Order: sequence, then structure tokens, then C-alpha cells
Amino acid sequence: MNVKICGITSPETALACFEAGADMIGLVYYPPSPRHVDVPKMIEILDAIQPYHCRCVLVVVDHLPSESVLPKFSFIQSYGSVQHDVSIPQMRVVKIFDTFEQLLKSPLITENYYVLEMSKGLLPGGNGTAWDWSIAKPFCERYPTLIAGGVTPENASEIVRQTSPYGLDVSSGVESAPGIKDMDKVKRLIENVRTTLNV
Repeated sequence: MNVKICGITSPETALACFEAGADMIGLVYYPPSPRHVDVPKMIEILDAIQPYHCRCVLVVVDHLPSESVLPKFSFIQSYGSVQHDVSIPQMRVVKIFDTFEQLLKSPLITENYYVLEMSKGLLPGGNGTAWDWSIAKPFCERYPTLIAGGVTPENASEIVRQTSPYGLDVSSGVESAPGIKDMDKVKRLIENVRTTLNV
């Protein structure tokens, strides 16, 4: 079980998340987002965590940053129409609406990782929108899947029990303000997940 803390905006927060037990962090490259980090800040964050061999996910919408920074990432999680031929594993975002049953019948790329969310918010991403996570269990059983949208310290354990996912992808659920992570919430979420797995 992996916990991804997304929307990291500083080296200090990145390091604190890994010290708290996070498995991955996500950096958002999308200027309209309050969690956007430009390339110089990305490099600062990536350089800070490099000695710890931590996994970092590049979250992009429509456009990639400069190619020089791409090899530093473990995964690319893409929204919109972004195209690339970089040999970095994909986290394909799937928005769950009324097409979920059809999605299960569709041929999917088994080498991909998937992020499931159900949001109709103004920005790409889960937008803190909770949904009936239990419907994702058949998908999680077939593909390595992260559950996103509305994940908080209070419901993380229940989501894990309902879906048995590859991981949880959380951003606003562990924030005190957009782009500002509340480390007490981060620690509580990770502790609740680990406790659930050990029961």
C-alpha cells in the first residue's frame, strides 16, 4: 500500500512527508493551480530528496516542463492532452462517472498505473470530492490503482478496506490551505493507513 502526498510546494514539506512515512510525493506543473511549482522550484525539491531515493510523481495538465527535469521523476501523472515519448511509467487518470462498467470491459494498458477519481471541479484533479469508493474494488483488483478525491485522515482506513488499492493519492485532504500541507494531518493519515493494514 502506497501513500502519495500530492501538491508539494517546498523542499521542507517534501522531506517532512517522507519522514512521516509517505511513499511518494507529487509535484504539480499547472500555473492555474495554487499547488503549481515552476521548474527551478521543482529542481530545488528534487535535489533535496535525491539522497533519500524517494519516488516523485510529475503531475501535468496539457504541457510538460522542460525535458531536462523529466528524468528526475519516477512517474508522470497526466491530465488533458499532454503527449510525450519519455520512457517514464505512466499514472493514467481515470474520472469515474456513469461509464465505470464500460471502463472495466475496455482493454487497458497493464503496464500503466491508474488514478481513479470522480470530480467535476474547476481544476483537474479530485478537488476534494468524495465518492462511493467501493465501486472501484474490481478495478483495483485488476490494475495497480491509486484512489483519489476526498481522501482524508478520517476516511483513509475505510477507503483501504473498501478497495484494497495500490495506493491513496491525497492533496487537499491533508492541507491547512491550498498548497500548504498540515503535517499533523499527513502523519495521522499515514498512521491510520498503516494501522489498518496491520489489523
